[in-house]
Amino acid sequence: MPPRKLRSPLSLVVLGLLADEPLHPYAMRQRISERAHDRLPGVRPASLYDVVQRLADAGLVSPDEPSREGHRPERVEYLITEAGRTALADWVTESLADLSRADEFPAALSFMYALGRDRVAGILRARAAALAASVDADETALANAEAGGIPPIFLSEHRYQLALRRAEHTWLITFTEALRTGALSWPTPPGKD
Repeated sequence: MPPRKLRSPLSLVVLGLLADEPLHPYAMRQRISERAHDRLPGVRPASLYDVVQRLADAGLVSPDEPSREGHRPERVEYLITEAGRTALADWVTESLADLSRADEFPAALSFMYALGRDRVAGILRARAAALAASVDADETALANAEAGGIPPIFLSEHRYQLALRRAEHTWLITFTEALRTGALSWPTPPGKD
């Protein structure tokens, strides 16, 4: 069986949470639920322990000493390493910029503050431009298909995908404008206190 990939929406969420504070897996699961990250595509808390172990094996997180609180079982908190901070910034950047990483985009939005407002605004403006070009090309392809005699019913899935990309484009334009004007508050990036 091939090794499981390291990078996933859940891996991104785990690194993002650990960039804020050291946590043990049970606390990670609680934060994921509290912040509704479990509703993001590709974030299945059932895989949490496996993801934490793979991130530790890759040197992106490291276990701290086990501790016990009251009568609770012993727990091991995990800390993000410098390599983990670098991976988080790289993954968020790539997931925000690359249209082909649609499954990671929502998780990247959850932790984009790690990059800083101006950098995110630039990345998302570029994404909006790439998306606009994709929408234009798809509209032309659909018009050509219909002109070529393809019945519209057979193009329904393409129209659906086009509608989603148009909606994303509209959202990106509105969101980046809110960043530009300061209408959207921005937290201090982790580790920059």
